[in-house]
Amino acid sequence: MNNLKLACSYYPSVSEVARKVGINRQQFMRYLSSESYPSRHNLRKLCDLFGVDEFELLMPVHQFRNLLRLKKERDEGLVKLPPLLPPLLQLVQRQRAELSKNLGYFHVYYLSASRPGSVLKSLIHIYEWQEFTLYKRIERLKVPGSKGQAELYKYSGMVGVVGDRLHLIDQETLTGSELTHTILYPSYRNRITYLTGLTVGVSGNDAHRPSASRIALEYAGNTVNLRRAIADCGLFAPEDPAVPAIISRYLCQPGEADVVGQLQASPL
Repeated sequence: MNNLKLACSYYPSVSEVARKVGINRQQFMRYLSSESYPSRHNLRKLCDLFGVDEFELLMPVHQFRNLLRLKKERDEGLVKLPPLLPPLLQLVQRQRAELSKNLGYFHVYYLSASRPGSVLKSLIHIYEWQEFTLYKRIERLKVPGSKGQAELYKYSGMVGVVGDRLHLIDQETLTGSELTHTILYPSYRNRITYLTGLTVGVSGNDAHRPSASRIALEYAGNTVNLRRAIADCGLFAPEDPAVPAIISRYLCQPGEADVVGQLQASPL
């Protein structure tokens, strides 16, 4: 198979290709010499490695060569990841089962940086995408009883476990001008009620002032009425019934571990 030989030429050795697809090298050499043809299963694995479809692997050689050239140019245009990121992403991929108990919808509570003295209640949806655990978060900035439309902000991020803590990192999706890092204590109960920890980001106003707050996630269910769940979000006084009393105390009262110049969080 001339096209198979051509595709292999983009790798340091034939042995590396055989190892990547999990095919015995001697068997793989028979494919290259056209002594035998790959089974449908092995052909699918080869196509996945080279990033082509089965029919493309059967193209005339000159067409296949152009296809690989264009693919190489496209791949070279992608952002190159620094060496520290692939191992971290691989770690997150392996945590899919560990993170599965945290899937679903949560109401999120933390002290607003742009409206001091108010609790911001938002909605987060944690879900699986391929081998990763991702989430979307929606903030609705509106004081109860105020006139005018609410301001909506949307964030997208990824969840991982490092050092026995849940790490949530997201970016505001409209302007890309905000990054938020949230660290939560995992729940060891079969049924999650609250997840608590610290969140660090910037204020939503033009000042973009770096800020930190204790944060609490309240489980809302695997499915919710989205319209109603978002309508329940907004800016509230800590004593407002929309903020559970246990969460209000957690957010506002000094913690036992706090020291001057530091804000720390304990499990709820």
